[in-house]
Amino acid sequence: MNLLQTNIFQSLSVATGESLELIDVFDVPGKKTITLSSHSSLTYLIVGSMLDVDITIVTTWPYGSCKIFWLFVSDTEHPVRGSLKVALDHSHTSANVELFSFLYDDAKVAIDGSIAIWMHLDQVHGRLLEQNLVLGKNISLTTLPKLDVASYNVTAAHGATIDTLDQQKLFYMMSRGLTQQQSQKLLVNWYIDYVLACFKEIGDKEKKSVYSKLIK
Repeated sequence: MNLLQTNIFQSLSVATGESLELIDVFDVPGKKTITLSSHSSLTYLIVGSMLDVDITIVTTWPYGSCKIFWLFVSDTEHPVRGSLKVALDHSHTSANVELFSFLYDDAKVAIDGSIAIWMHLDQVHGRLLEQNLVLGKNISLTTLPKLDVASYNVTAAHGATIDTLDQQKLFYMMSRGLTQQQSQKLLVNWYIDYVLACFKEIGDKEKKSVYSKLIK
């Protein structure tokens, strides 16, 4: 397994039998397509603020799998628009997609996550989850998680949540002397650490670039 951090909108293919970890930190608009070959796997993290991106993941060979995370921040100066599409076009493929947004004052977000499963396929798994964390006021959020399933012998699930930080945890930390901002930062860190723990090859340099985009 190897890790890449490209930060560019250049399409790529994961070679047959390869296990790739990929991190992209974007702050400019663009499009990117990633294709998985037979018996390949991808663990992919997309990070950014003020995004305007379209990402497409395609599996056209058997035994391709991907685990995809999207972390972004939005506030009054950083509107976000993004589309993440996963196409499972062959039997014995899988995709697990999780999108996390951290929404501060005057956040403006429109995101579209989708998984498409083609016809006449077997042993295909697709899961899509969007989690939106409200950390401020006057939030504008448009989200549409979508499953397009055209086969029968598959497992698929999707969902979206819009929530605030756990008030009990915030109260506990503030009762120990932390400010509300410091307490929020610790809880946001938990979400980021959860995602980064899925990357076996990640180092301090990559972690720093991720945190620098997400922590206010």
